[in-house]
Amino acid sequence: MFKKLINEAIIEYKLETISPLFVKSGKETGLDPNLADNVCLKVYKDGVLTPVLPGTSIKGVFRSRTEKILKETCDILNSPCVTNKDAKDKSAKELYKKMCPACKIFGSTATRSRISFSDAYPENYKIGTRKCVAINRVTGAAKDKALFDMEYVEWGQFTGKIKLTNFFKWQIKTIALLFKEIDEGYITFGGLTTKGFGMMKVKDFKLKLRYYNNPQNANGYNKVGIYLEKEINGYENILNLLSRIDLFSSNELNRSDFNESAI
Repeated sequence: MFKKLINEAIIEYKLETISPLFVKSGKETGLDPNLADNVCLKVYKDGVLTPVLPGTSIKGVFRSRTEKILKETCDILNSPCVTNKDAKDKSAKELYKKMCPACKIFGSTATRSRISFSDAYPENYKIGTRKCVAINRVTGAAKDKALFDMEYVEWGQFTGKIKLTNFFKWQIKTIALLFKEIDEGYITFGGLTTKGFGMMKVKDFKLKLRYYNNPQNANGYNKVGIYLEKEINGYENILNLLSRIDLFSSNELNRSDFNESAI
């Protein structure tokens, strides 16, 4: 499915926090009295330590929600739809047809993903801290002498990119639907989500499409070198353009030939 480049899609987005965001760092703060006991994940960007929403975390959240939305998705850890043996014994098209909808987008242990997520960094942000107390899970009461400090992103606007290679229309619709679910509060990020953390809203969504195979009905596309290109703003417009794509249709989800018209 990847030997020949048929099409590409790049989504550029901006998410703004509407509740605190806590992505825990794996580093120990040790005995440094100036640091909170639990600090948020930061990496160096342009020489400055900056909070980050890892692409792997975003992909995990998107995959988990996709598995809940689409029918007949596999248990990738305990009962995967395809195995390493399948990858060796079957052709690419046979392997793709056997894959569940989630694995067709996000890949599996036996197959590569057609989608990639960049890390998302904040353009503007504010760090907050608060004192918390650990709870005894048996009694439900506060643990004695279990007070700790927690650092989190109090507010921030995170920008990132998602890229799909050799996509089908239903896959683009699925990703657009996930952004809608972010706005509706069904998708949250980071830790402590049961305490209300990790809620975000979509501030910007831009989809750039490229077709290399001269598809039918390529209205509004510009010829740029060897490909046709078009840009669409807003996930709502994507969902409107793909309103006839049925995400519960087996025929739609089992497409394996790139003969669709352009979006």
